[in-house]
Amino acid sequence: MYTITASAAAVTGARHLRIARNGQDAAAAWTGEGQGAVVVCDGCGSGASSEVGARLGAQLVIAAVAARLRGGERPSELWGGVRRDVVAALLRLVEAMPGDPAAVIREHFLFTIVAAAVAGGQACVWAIGDGGYAFLPERDPGWPDDSPGTSLEVARGALRALGPFADNQPPYLAYDLLGMPGAAHVETWHARAGRIVLATDGAVELGLDGLLEPRVLAHPDGLRRRLVVHARGGERIDWDARRIVRTPAALQDDGAVAVLGWTP
Repeated sequence: MYTITASAAAVTGARHLRIARNGQDAAAAWTGEGQGAVVVCDGCGSGASSEVGARLGAQLVIAAVAARLRGGERPSELWGGVRRDVVAALLRLVEAMPGDPAAVIREHFLFTIVAAAVAGGQACVWAIGDGGYAFLPERDPGWPDDSPGTSLEVARGALRALGPFADNQPPYLAYDLLGMPGAAHVETWHARAGRIVLATDGAVELGLDGLLEPRVLAHPDGLRRRLVVHARGGERIDWDARRIVRTPAALQDDGAVAVLGWTP
């Protein structure tokens, strides 16, 4: 039997905080008996209410993954079914909303997805659109013995970025409803123990520094709190120069991060 840990958080970036706009990123996590899943979603910047789709999408994806894992599907086998499940759920929402369906989709339901699932020592990432992920197996000579997978020396630079895409137009799952399905990215690993980190594109730029520390992940709200710190600028008073010195926030874009770990 495997012990599964999962953390997920999303925050509004500094640019959207300045203009009082809702954050467009979302994240969700689920753990079962020897199984787990995480997902991050990023709403399309030009969609007037794309944060709606991102938040719903994260919940729909995690629910579909959990149902299929509980039904006995392996992580590498479930993504086609998850895609059909989520697209069907989105279609029901679109049909229940007033207005032209294509306009409803473009306003509310354009969001990218980076998701991961683990069961029985098999782990798999599935993505549509931009973002990034990192697979950190349990052991490496540079990792501390008491906290495998958390060494910043190992984690730094480990995120694999997805995109950029031509004309800055990533594929979105909701394009399936418009007859324009986009290609998905899938990668599978077999490891006795390890971690997968997912990030939306804004968090990819931030990197992993400070996010994988044991004290951050041990607290149920630790990951979100650390992202909040990155989304806030700093300021101090230079008394000699009689001025306020402001430091820009490290996380300018919205950001979502999820961490999925497993040990036997």
